Amino acid sequence: MSTRAIIAHWTDGRWRGVWNHASGHTQHLGRALIRGIRTIKGDLTGYIGAAIDGCPEGWSEFDKKRCEEPVGFLEGTFDGVVATCDASVNPLCFDTNYLYLIAVPKRRLYVFDVKDGPMRPFGMVTFDEAGIAKPRSLPAVGE
Repeated sequence: MSTRAIIAHWTDGRWRGVWNHASGHTQHLGRALIRGIRTIKGDLTGYIGAAIDGCPEGWSEFDKKRCEEPVGFLEGTFDGVVATCDASVNPLCFDTNYLYLIAVPKRRLYVFDVKDGPMRPFGMVTFDEAGIAKPRSLPAVGE
């Protein structure tokens, strides 16, 4: 079975993201996101434009293959600590395992276990101006 995830960014108390169908574990998708941000030297806005806003159909597997049938954007709230996902607006939210959330103002990437109700991140990295993550990886999760 595939490990599904949402790759999102945060603006004004809301997050907006795209579906990622496979390899959503931190050891795979988390590493790919950290590596991608490092590759473009920490340009989080540019990264969001390419990986999220520029891919409304979502990903079959991130950075390798886009979904053949458009999934559209998923949305929720984030107050800087707690995220939520509204199943009435996003029926696919609870068909995912993880939410990866890029917060440009804080230069952070958070990862959450997706659940119905308030979600707190179980992992986080902060990017310096060159795109180097500290710590260098997200916590590993069971596959």
